Amino acid sequence: MSSDSQPQPVASWGRLTRQPHRIVPLRDRSAPALLGQSDYLGLPYGNGRSYGDVCLNPGHKLWTTRGLDRFISFDGANGVIDCEAGVLLKDIIDVALPRGWFLPVTPGTQFVTLGGAIANDVHGKNHHRSGTFGEHIESLQLRRTDGTEIECGPALQTPWFEATVGGLGLTGVITSARLKLQRIAGPWLSTESLTFADLDEFFALSAQSERDWEYSVAWVDCAASRRGRSRGVFFRANHATNAAAAPSRRPRVIPFTPPLSLVNGWSVRLFNALYFQTHRLRAGARLTHYLPFFYPLDNIL
Repeated sequence: MSSDSQPQPVASWGRLTRQPHRIVPLRDRSAPALLGQSDYLGLPYGNGRSYGDVCLNPGHKLWTTRGLDRFISFDGANGVIDCEAGVLLKDIIDVALPRGWFLPVTPGTQFVTLGGAIANDVHGKNHHRSGTFGEHIESLQLRRTDGTEIECGPALQTPWFEATVGGLGLTGVITSARLKLQRIAGPWLSTESLTFADLDEFFALSAQSERDWEYSVAWVDCAASRRGRSRGVFFRANHATNAAAAPSRRPRVIPFTPPLSLVNGWSVRLFNALYFQTHRLRAGARLTHYLPFFYPLDNIL
């Protein structure tokens, strides 16, 4: 589709607005005129899973990168994978996990592109141990509107690399990147969940968990907050040595958008009460598959 096509409405994940954009799909990272020349200001758009509107460019051009979805190389001995920017994190997991590797940092959904994860410098539940996603990128290819291509990394064209990681696509389009993975035994995690009554207990659990647990995250019931007391559930985990195969899982799909929002004060309080009591009764240690721990939001599409 060319940049002269009619504008199309595009929304982000939160679907707050749907604004017109001129859509230009990218499919060949080696094309000399990859970004083209026009009067429209462009912005890269991956899979549209940003919480806010940072992937939108209302009234102007979006270079959509999902067509850049090829794997370039995979070093199975050292856990280094090189692929195009439109590859989803899910695709990387599907390739790497059976070979004993996993993402060094992952956000709360696996349906984001590699380029989007770099451009937003996403963080994960192991932020206190492993930092952000960009700290594990060895190099990336950046294409600019003047036709130039820049290879950059922590020790190569460093200013370009530092401006691009977390740069929200403002330095150009990331066309490919080389990512260092982490070695794991299998798809399972040794997890523990604990309930807390207020933020003081939460901070104590957080400080206690940083030394011995790679991953930690908390859910806070703000709807039940009163007099400064906010109850919640604290989750922590380490990769397990269990290498058993993963169970068969298929996400539930809602094929339509409800005409009215199901989220309101009453439904939130009811859901939060049920969620807290369920985890209070199930608190303790268990072996957990990585999908429900890292990606609970992906349970329903």
